[in-house]
Amino acid sequence: MRPDAPPTPEEIARAFVLAQAQAAAEPTEMEDGNRLALRIHQDYLATVPAGEKGPGLLAYIANLAETASVTNEGRGPDRAFWSYVSQLDGVDQPVPNRFLARACGESRGLQVLEDTPAGHLLNAYCLGNVKVLDSLAQHFDFEPEDLDAVHGKAWDRLSERYAEATTGTVVAFAADITQGSVLGKTEVPELLRNTAVGKDGIKFATPLPRHEHLPADVDAFITNDPVRCQLVMEDYAPDTSPRDFAAKLEAIDVPEDQKEARAAIVERLSQAAAYPDLVQETPEPGPKAALADSFLPGMNVGHSIVPAARGVPTGHGAGAHVPPAPQLAPKPAGVEH
Repeated sequence: MRPDAPPTPEEIARAFVLAQAQAAAEPTEMEDGNRLALRIHQDYLATVPAGEKGPGLLAYIANLAETASVTNEGRGPDRAFWSYVSQLDGVDQPVPNRFLARACGESRGLQVLEDTPAGHLLNAYCLGNVKVLDSLAQHFDFEPEDLDAVHGKAWDRLSERYAEATTGTVVAFAADITQGSVLGKTEVPELLRNTAVGKDGIKFATPLPRHEHLPADVDAFITNDPVRCQLVMEDYAPDTSPRDFAAKLEAIDVPEDQKEARAAIVERLSQAAAYPDLVQETPEPGPKAALADSFLPGMNVGHSIVPAARGVPTGHGAGAHVPPAPQLAPKPAGVEH
């Protein structure tokens, strides 16, 4: 199986099992929060030389992000990256890409940040959990808002280091890449700078949704992996200018065999003041990724945790709600992912 092959039904089912396991691991009682806080305190003390005063919890988390390993020695060189959710063919609800990446990481030998020593440890600390925060306050002197900030920066730094360490193929599990996601603001820019990866080393295992405001041929063009990885959803949102999108397309680096198509699309977009002004054209026959009905990338389930009481999760970590495992509908013959 190619590392970037579409997820199998077994991998999708495994993703929902992992999501439910993560939800079950979140402390819901004060006793559970106390137990986890004691473990964090003991891990912290193990880093402090005997007889010395330690730097405190915030410094411990920041140092973990700078020094702990972002490579799973039991996996190969190819690395999975993820963001938000994907609507997959034959699945009756969106699939959290965080857990889909982990499921495919298990079956395909992919590196996944949450399964590396650094990611696994920080994820297991549940530092966005209110029960854990309340208990940690008995051991450390910190403001909850300061810990939130350090926790978010720690995931950002781990993500940056994880991308820097990539030497193989990148397998992305995402729908539209948003500008504010860790994938969009930190990981993909670093991967494009990484000379071992670049635009040609980034592959998508999940489909790009259909964008109904875009002409079909334009929408088909941006599903090409080397193009898709250089765009964010805000570049082609319905309320933006086609001319601005044309300028963005003209500025990116596309493969030689796609430059002629890019030039034609840029010319069309440049002549339209708004997307309804564009003439719809039917693309040439050929395989295309399965398309979802929605332009939106779906609910945000990961890349830095904030406690549920303070807002919706925005990055790496567990979301407040994990959907039950869906029924997988039989896949129609001949349907491409």
